[in-house]
Amino acid sequence: MSRNSTTSGRLSRWVQIALVLIIIGCLIAIFRIIPVGLGIARLQGWLASLGARGIAAYIVIYIVATVLLIPGSAITLLAGVLYGPWWGTLIVSVGATLGAAAAYLLGRYAFRSAVEKTTAKTPKFAAIDKAIGKNGWKIVALLRLSPVVPFNLSNYFFGLTAIRFLPYVLVSWICMLPGTLLYVYLGYAASQAAGAGGTKANGWLHWTLLSVGLLLIVAVSVYITRLAKHALAAESGVIEMKTPAENESQMVGTHSRRPMILAIAALVMLGLTACTWINRGPFAGIFGPPPVKLVNKFKANPNGPQFSNSMFNSVVDKYVHKGGWVDYKGLSTHPENLDAYMAQLAKAPFAKLGRNNKLALLINAYNAFTLRLILNHDPHIQSIRDIPSAKRWDYVHWNIGGRLYSLDQIELMLRSDFGDPRIHFAINCASIGCPPLRQQAYEAATVNAQLQSQAELVNNNPRWVRFSRDGKTLHLTMLYSWYSGDFSQAAGSVLKFVARFNKRVAADLAAGNPPSVTFKNYSWKLDSLQNRP
Repeated sequence: MSRNSTTSGRLSRWVQIALVLIIIGCLIAIFRIIPVGLGIARLQGWLASLGARGIAAYIVIYIVATVLLIPGSAITLLAGVLYGPWWGTLIVSVGATLGAAAAYLLGRYAFRSAVEKTTAKTPKFAAIDKAIGKNGWKIVALLRLSPVVPFNLSNYFFGLTAIRFLPYVLVSWICMLPGTLLYVYLGYAASQAAGAGGTKANGWLHWTLLSVGLLLIVAVSVYITRLAKHALAAESGVIEMKTPAENESQMVGTHSRRPMILAIAALVMLGLTACTWINRGPFAGIFGPPPVKLVNKFKANPNGPQFSNSMFNSVVDKYVHKGGWVDYKGLSTHPENLDAYMAQLAKAPFAKLGRNNKLALLINAYNAFTLRLILNHDPHIQSIRDIPSAKRWDYVHWNIGGRLYSLDQIELMLRSDFGDPRIHFAINCASIGCPPLRQQAYEAATVNAQLQSQAELVNNNPRWVRFSRDGKTLHLTMLYSWYSGDFSQAAGSVLKFVARFNKRVAADLAAGNPPSVTFKNYSWKLDSLQNRP
């Protein structure tokens, strides 16, 4: 081989690596633009709410897929997304082993003739059958470690061989673990890139360990596969050895097409990424909050009962500091007033209250329940998203007027029944990225003025709304992306809604010079005093 061809080959490999990196980068960008993490979190919450039934359902799905010859790679990746690397590996291992056992038994007793006809056409199966008859479980182990034969089809074929059932199941379980861990960990890494899971205090350390772990698992898997492949070739001759000329011919044909395929794929992914970025506002709702139609459902009831939020006022007055920073440590030491207020909420005559009473109560209730949620898990969390999904926003646990709600249900009620998107600046998710808690509770008599004050605060504070240095780009809190439908219904567009509270934006719109809009990164770190800059 000439020096020029060697250099060309090396250059081609580097080009291919660069194209693969572009494709991976585009996928990560798309997953970051579209809030896939929210969809994952909701799916995790639903499965977690099923408890053992959710895990059992996943295992049954895996068994059925194995029996029906459906490739299990996507399902295995999903386990890493939903359950993490270690529990995911355990759950997939159980499903894959039971599926392999079921296919073995079906191949031996139910579909024997059909499997014999299928495998008789391939000389490779005859070599495997002969090798298993000679070396037994060793060949099965090598085949599991080096998938020369497709996993699903081999399960049926093993039922025709001399290998006994129990050794087959045990060997399959052990030798499928490396590949299972690899795919599950890949799924887990993808979910982290998509923004699922909690925000860690040491983000760089988290990503370093994640990357090192992935590289180690890939390296070990490749090494084990190569060892098994060579051992299998030596034991049974299943891996046909080609002549150098045949190998070179095959490589030339494959390598000539691969860069072109990768280049086309990279161009397609770049186009999809650009499309996703341009339409990031509408796409944000795919996995985000459900769209609602803004309706002012309730009427005033001046002659009806009144509900006092003074007990919650004593909580936020003492433990919420300027800027919305919360003294969770102090509150955890003296939660008496918070718990007393929650007890009042449980007995509130909610159905009989007038519109503003209901509105003030629900805002305060959401904020009070979020404070109690943090206290229930503090000091073991750095973010509300570190709390298990089933115990977080979908947790149907909070009592208002004798009825249990989740935080998501309370938020949905506030959005859909009061026709006022300013509530997004009033309810607090215990995070730095969220609008701040007020140092006073909302009350029916003043709730409109309080919402106005809160909206003006958020829309004129660089933490949530700021212009770029050249004044051409407006950086907005992600709330404007996630709930863009609410703001557009109220004002016609997100920018017009911002202009109601920000004079500079209003002036730009009046002059026919609207700024371009981008959305700020949302920090999920706790809004605690310890995190105050």
